[in-house]
Amino acid sequence: MATRTLRHLVTVLTLNLISVSVALCQSTTISVSAPRGKATTWREAQDRLGPKDTVYLVTIAQPKHRHTCHIDSMSVDEIVCSHLGHTTTYRADDVAALIHPGSHTPWYLWGAGFLAAGGAATWGTVVLAGVCPPCAVATGIAALFLYWMAPASAFLTDGDYDDALVYLAPGQTLKVSLS
Repeated sequence: MATRTLRHLVTVLTLNLISVSVALCQSTTISVSAPRGKATTWREAQDRLGPKDTVYLVTIAQPKHRHTCHIDSMSVDEIVCSHLGHTTTYRADDVAALIHPGSHTPWYLWGAGFLAAGGAATWGTVVLAGVCPPCAVATGIAALFLYWMAPASAFLTDGDYDDALVYLAPGQTLKVSLS
């Protein structure tokens, strides 16, 4: 009776593992909220960006330096930014470029998390082996799944995109690189 129950449990877990693997391997489309294209006027940039957006701001006075700007407000004449509790107002004429920051997911953190969870499940398998063999089998399967997910986590982070230029003032050239 116990072997039959164990066989059913292993079958259910295996089918679950297969269905999860197929679901994770399918291609997904992720929509990105980064603005497309470059605004040619300050008014267009104002329409594309809203309050509470985060941009990198490049000034004419410091063309090689990016200022992180959490937009508080943006008008025809100025942009009000806050960063680390400090509020700064920039005139529209002083702004050389506005850059929407990209998103870069640290896949190695996901991999490390899956490896740590796999190690804990392996330890649980060893502890449960003498007390509850069916429980040890279940945690062993979970450990194998977690070890399998560690390298697969590199493919789970599909939402990366590069920085996007939102606004470039007329007559200016971009002197900082988009990463």
